[in-house]
Amino acid sequence: KRENYKKPTTTETKGLITSRVGQGWYRREILNKWDHQCSVTNCKITQILISSHIVPWRDSNDDERLDKDNGLLLSPDLDGLFDRNLISFNDDGSIIISDTIPDSEIDSLGISKKMRLRFVDEGMKKYLKRHRNKLI
Repeated sequence: KRENYKKPTTTETKGLITSRVGQGWYRREILNKWDHQCSVTNCKITQILISSHIVPWRDSNDDERLDKDNGLLLSPDLDGLFDRNLISFNDDGSIIISDTIPDSEIDSLGISKKMRLRFVDEGMKKYLKRHRNKLI
């Protein structure tokens, strides 16, 4: 409830931080793997492209976290949908759109049932399968 919200007295705090070691290296690997283009749309604006884990960092072991087969390079809109398990991809690269997204919203989200990954490596398939199992 809004009336129970108290404005914070400070906007910064110091604390113990857990850093994701290897993130910079991983991003370079994903950029190279996908030729500095979105895995789906071919967008080449690398400043906005997100090196997204297929199986999230929190659900991966140390090897999986830095495995380039566990990565896609996605535009922010696709990454948001992928990260929230609202889209996924089949082993042939074709997109799967969650049934929770009404057909009337598909166009407004800028996605299409014809979208697909440019390629799927053999090593990506195990990660895509795990991601598909979490599709909402």
